[in-house]
Amino acid sequence: MDAIFDFKECAPFLNAFVGGDSDLPAILLGIVGAHLTILISVAVAIFSEEKDYEVLDRNVILDHVIKAKHLILYLLLSSIPLTFWGISLNPTRLIELLLWIIGLMCIVRILVRSYHWMKGNKFGLRFAYLRSLDDHKDIEEAWRSVWQSEKINYQNEQEFFDIFKTTVNKLMASNDR
Repeated sequence: MDAIFDFKECAPFLNAFVGGDSDLPAILLGIVGAHLTILISVAVAIFSEEKDYEVLDRNVILDHVIKAKHLILYLLLSSIPLTFWGISLNPTRLIELLLWIIGLMCIVRILVRSYHWMKGNKFGLRFAYLRSLDDHKDIEEAWRSVWQSEKINYQNEQEFFDIFKTTVNKLMASNDR
């Protein structure tokens, strides 16, 4: 039975691709650096604009758009495996390359979510964030930001009120005041 894919024929290509003399780690780190430069520019643009719901939006951006708690992990996934490139064996390099791809894809997802935040309807993410709040400090800050806003249309105000009512009822039921 003939193999559809013969690994022996691909060995020279794979060795050149993941070989020790390759500039691949520098190129891959450059790609990560370019994406981080774009991410920094996007973050500056998002956080510099004056807007209603400023505190709420800051929290939504950090927790749902950028997912700041996971950003360090994504950066580590896309950079740490490449630091061991020179001392690792070829099979290990394929694993390192896979980790780099996963880290880079997570960073790209952040950029896509940032684009959708800047261009799309922000209220869906705001509502989802308010529904998921558990920390009392965050609850207080977020709702203060909502109720201090002067420009709320009727549908959004009704949704805010429904979420607020649910949050208050949940806190009252848990006796966690």
